[in-house]
Amino acid sequence: MGKTLLLQQGYEIVRTFIAEENFRRVSVGKGDYIVKQHREVNEIYWASPAHFAIVHTAGNGKRLSLGDYSLVDNLFGEFEYFSGELSPFDMIATAKTDLIAIPTQRFTELLLRESKVAFWLNHRISSIYQHTMNIALERSLYPLKYNIIKDFVMRHVMPTQSIHHSYMYQEAERFGCTERAYARIIRELIDEELIAKSHGKSTLILLDVQRLQNYLDEYQR
Repeated sequence: MGKTLLLQQGYEIVRTFIAEENFRRVSVGKGDYIVKQHREVNEIYWASPAHFAIVHTAGNGKRLSLGDYSLVDNLFGEFEYFSGELSPFDMIATAKTDLIAIPTQRFTELLLRESKVAFWLNHRISSIYQHTMNIALERSLYPLKYNIIKDFVMRHVMPTQSIHHSYMYQEAERFGCTERAYARIIRELIDEELIAKSHGKSTLILLDVQRLQNYLDEYQR
């Protein structure tokens, strides 16, 4: 049996398991914590759909956002379930979200009973780990300007080519920098005619994607 089929079957077993059980329901509003940093996680949560942000706050007060996510289905707390450690991140709802709370004992029973679920969950955790490490490494090893440009280019391939900035400090947090440092890079890119502000000044529009890509390529040589 191929890997893709195994993953799909494991995922469907999880969905069926959740749908057929009468687990406790929890509703959180926009801005509420789903999982709080440095807190013990005693249940595993399932949300469908899931709208949330992942943020880490260091001891010196600096914050790093790993992005906002809107997913059809999502688990919360599975890392802490396996590691037995406190959560390293705040997971904050960015819209009203309904959670299904799965007791850890029931989740353990499912994994022991269904090897395909264990296979699917291992693949999921590995993928999230690699994605998170890639972000951390690029934030650490490349200049701020490189990371901001790469983010613009990557988001350019999404359905909308305008990049929404609700608050400057929120964008700065995504790169672990100050609002002032983020604003300086944006001003440089505008002066270089690589991006521009929309008429409403609430979005940034890419003017020359190829030149932005060329900038990134220079760092890879």
